[in-house]
Amino acid sequence: MTEADFRNALRAVLHQFDGAVEAAIRRELAEPFDLGRSNRLQFEVCPHVYGIHLVQTEESILEDSAVEDALPASLEAAAEQTDFDLHDLLGKELFPWLADRWQAAGGPSRFSPAYAHYHGGLYEPRYHLEVYRWCQVDEVWPDG
Repeated sequence: MTEADFRNALRAVLHQFDGAVEAAIRRELAEPFDLGRSNRLQFEVCPHVYGIHLVQTEESILEDSAVEDALPASLEAAAEQTDFDLHDLLGKELFPWLADRWQAAGGPSRFSPAYAHYHGGLYEPRYHLEVYRWCQVDEVWPDG
């Protein structure tokens, strides 16, 4: 398999969760909540099992291990056989996919800007869900 084949296969796995994640985002946005000190809506992604939750409510929008559990064994075997880092590519595909779900759920009409980041990284870059790019912390909080 080529990198493009792996990328397409991972995208197909992620797309299985489109409706559920969009519904979860809409559910969270329907309830009032405080943005807190950060003053930015943020999703946090587990870098190991790829679960996603909304930081402000701590509610899950994608359960831990759901994506990993959905990976076909044949895909994992093909990656292992060719020494391809499937999880690295999954990490690269996950954030643009989440940005698509954010857009489809109408998130920007309620909160803008919004970001996603890996768990445990207070000073790590944030993925801007409207412009589809990683931002340094000083871009997200220029006065911080």
